[in-house]
Amino acid sequence: MSSKPKYMIIFEWLSEQIRNKTIKPGDKIPNENELAAMFNVHRMTVRQAIDKLVDDHMLVRKRSKGTFLLSEKSPVLTRSLENITTYHDDIVKAGLEPRYKTLEAKVIPGEESVTSTMGLKPGDPVVYLKRLMLANNVPLVVERCYLPHALFPGISEENLNAPLYTLMLQKYNVAPHHSNQEISAVMPGVHERKLLKISESTPGILVQCLVYDNAGQVIEYSQSFHRGDKYKFRCSIG
Repeated sequence: MSSKPKYMIIFEWLSEQIRNKTIKPGDKIPNENELAAMFNVHRMTVRQAIDKLVDDHMLVRKRSKGTFLLSEKSPVLTRSLENITTYHDDIVKAGLEPRYKTLEAKVIPGEESVTSTMGLKPGDPVVYLKRLMLANNVPLVVERCYLPHALFPGISEENLNAPLYTLMLQKYNVAPHHSNQEISAVMPGVHERKLLKISESTPGILVQCLVYDNAGQVIEYSQSFHRGDKYKFRCSIG
């Protein structure tokens, strides 16, 4: 007899069905009663196994319909600190489906804390963007970014539910050249918890980033809250 908890045996069986594509995205998995009979366990044990896959954002419950496979992979992303990449790149590399959701896009007078960081004068107009980044419809990052309005007039009216650097290059002929990033561990605030659908105990990673063009001018200043349980960072040294 296996010494593993019974719910883990069911979890591993379901995971194997997903890996070998017996269960495919969009498919309904056997219900709790069927699995309980199959493994000769109580429904609560089955629910534990399913909860683990739901928490990993691989399964999704639909009321009155059942439980369905959302994704073959748990959305855990890796970002390299050696190049300037986009969330779109991270998500595609992980084999998941990227989506951006623009929450705010407007031109505002820059606050001194922002303009001084960007090398602008207090009150200079900046484009403020707040966006949500999702992988397989799981929200992973809340990004607040500021752009010099003088460089990007009208950008707030564009379709921003896409990689920003592509739009910068194609419409404004501005390309990122290098960046400075500061990374810190933080706990989520009420706003982040609501947008990312996480609990107050879920750790977060705050990345503050300044992106420059090849002339050394700041083209973007961003503050991004990443889910600490779904994002990791990598760099090579030496």
